[in-house]
Parts: sequence; structure tokens; C-alpha cells
Amino acid sequence: MRATETAKGPPRRRLALSPLRSRGFRLLFAGQTVSVLGDGFHLVALPWLVFGSGGDSGQLGAVLAAYGVCRLATTPAGGVLADRLGAWRVMMLSDAGRALLSGALAVVAVARPDGFVVIAVLAAGLGLFAGLFLPASFAIMPSLLPAEQLQAGNALSSTANYAAGLAGPALAGVAVTVLAPGYAFGVDAVTFVVSAGCLLAIGVARGAGPLAGRPRTPGAADGPQPRTFRQLLRESRLLQAILVVTAAANLTLGGMTRVALPTLAERDLSVGAAGYGTLFAAFSAGCLAGGLSAAGLTGLRRRGATSMALGLLMGVAVALVPVAGLAGAIVALAVAGAAGTASTILAVTLVQQSVPAYLMGRVMGAIMVAGLGLFPLSVVAAGLIVDRLGAPVIFWAAGAMLLASFTYGLSQRDIRER
Repeated sequence: MRATETAKGPPRRRLALSPLRSRGFRLLFAGQTVSVLGDGFHLVALPWLVFGSGGDSGQLGAVLAAYGVCRLATTPAGGVLADRLGAWRVMMLSDAGRALLSGALAVVAVARPDGFVVIAVLAAGLGLFAGLFLPASFAIMPSLLPAEQLQAGNALSSTANYAAGLAGPALAGVAVTVLAPGYAFGVDAVTFVVSAGCLLAIGVARGAGPLAGRPRTPGAADGPQPRTFRQLLRESRLLQAILVVTAAANLTLGGMTRVALPTLAERDLSVGAAGYGTLFAAFSAGCLAGGLSAAGLTGLRRRGATSMALGLLMGVAVALVPVAGLAGAIVALAVAGAAGTASTILAVTLVQQSVPAYLMGRVMGAIMVAGLGLFPLSVVAAGLIVDRLGAPVIFWAAGAMLLASFTYGLSQRDIRER
């Protein structure tokens, strides 16, 4: 068995973990895992801070909307700045800003002011820095890992983020219950400091050279390459298809998981809040499994075709949720989460390996906007449709849209043959 593995190359498990041998990636991995864990504390503490300050559900929604709108507004700017200043600098700025604002929220939580204006302003500021951070966090990866390790690196990061995202709220719930929201915001602030410290260590180790500086623009010796993002968007069928499937997934899955799924649990399956929690946990567990699986899929020759095929599987699984019963819905949601996450990791890796470095930030910013921008429309539309036609319609419509968009992606040669 060992001789066979040697002849064919290193085992997949070793390839999946190979990014961890890079000090820069280990630092990024550690910093982002801790930061996502802290996000869970923010997620749980914010509602209790709003309610404890005299706010109601409507005001909580306004605070969350302020965060979301500001994050979406600065995401394209984050991509531009990552290309012009370097992803490392943008990430450092974002972590520093969020550490200060989270610390300010901790002070506000202790002071307990009347009203929620200050809370909304601080939440909006956090959204601004989060939007800057997102595209830079993807744009920096190719500077830390060789091309053959990008997929494993993306998968490891995704898996750690999902695991931390599941553990963070549980730990935060205990902290908020036993202590107070202020302590949870304090923990969140500390995690941003840890993330910034890891980034600083990366910059020191690399001399901050390609990480902090402006990516090199192409010269005559590089051959014909798109010099602007608009030119790339016009010419790249790969990027066009990735943006289409990303937007389609965002338009369908947001409303499905946040509106249609709890309604299905309550009205159609009659399993209540506990059943909804089980269904959503199945989807989250599937996402975690998908990240782990993608780490072992290194060396694929048809990464694009595999990504689109997994998207088709996700569409089928989503459409089956309302007709499969509780046990079947749990399985279908787990499959949908796993297929969707693995598909996303493969697609992002394909883009990272195909896009010129000097446009990486803007491309990642565009993908992040496609992945975030339609969420408000998704949940509003789902609410209207569910009230009139019922929750199952959302799942069938989501499945149909996913099947259509990923079929389009599979029809593109630039994706199918990579």
C-alpha cells in the first residue's frame, strides 16, 4: 500500500494538510479562526444589548440593517484597496478598526445608555470595516500558498470558520447569561487584536513585501492580459459564470434558510422551534463536512466541472426538502450544505488560480458583492411568497434556480475544461 501511494504521489490526507506547513498560512488560519469565534460572541450579545437599552425587535432589525448595508457598501472598495495598497494592509486596518469599535460596544454595554443610536452607529462602523476585510482576506491567499495548495488552504479555512461559527454562539450564550453582554463584546475585541497580531507576524516574517505593497501590473513581457477589471469581466467567461452562480445561490438560499425553513418546520412538518434548530444544524453540519471533503479533493483535473456538478446536486437536494419528511429533510439539507460548500471552495480556488494578481482584490470584491448583495431581496421576497403560496414553493423555486444557474456554468467551456 505504501509503495502504491509513493508511486502515485503523497496521500490525499497529506496534501489536504500541506498548507499548514506554511508559517504564513498557519498564522492567517489561527487569526481568522479566533476572529470568527469572536464573531459568535458579537452575534449573541448584540440583541441583548439592544433589548437591555430599551430597544425592541424593530430597533434590533435597524441595527442589523445598518451593519449589513455598510458592509455591502464597502466590499467593492475593499477589493480596490487590496489591489492598490495590498491585501495585508487592508486587513490590518480592518482588524484594528473593528477591535476599537468592539471595545467601544463593550463600554456602551457597561454604561447601558438609553436608546440605541450609539449602538447603531458602532454597528454600522463594524460593517464598514467588515466590508473592507472580506475581499482582502481572499485576495491574500495566493501570496501565502503555491497554486497547488490553494484549494486545500481554502477548504481548511472554510472548515475552521464553520467550526468556530458553531462553537462561538454556544460559548457566547453562556458568557452573556452568566456575566453580561459587555464581557462578550470585550472578548470579540480581543479576538480582533489576536487576528491583527497574527497578520503583523505574517508581515514581519515576509518583510511585508508583496503582502503590503501594490501588486505588480503587467508589462509587455507578460503577453496579452486584461489591464482593467472591466476588461476582465467582458472577456472572462469563467468570471461571468462564477458571478452568475454566486448571485443565484445568494438569491435563493438566504430566503430559504431564514424564512422558508422555519415556516416549513412550524406549519408543514409541525416540529416547532426545536425541529427548526435540528434542520438548520443539519445544513450547518453539511457545510462543515463539505469543507473537510474539499480539502481532500486536491489534484482534481476538472475542478470547474466538479464545482458545477456539486451545485447541481445541491439544487436537487434543496428541491427534495419539503417532500421528504423530517428525516429526509435533515439528510437533504446536510447534502445541500456539503455540496454547496465544496462547490464554493472549488470555484473560489479556480478564480484565484486564473485571475491576475493585480486584479485579485477587485475580483474577490465582486464575488463577495454577488454573495451578499441579494440577501435582503431574498428574505423579503421569500416572506411574501411564503405567506401567499406556502414554504414548499420556495424550496422548489430555489432548486430550479440553482439547477438552471449551475447548468449554465457547466455549459461554459472555460469552467468545464478547468
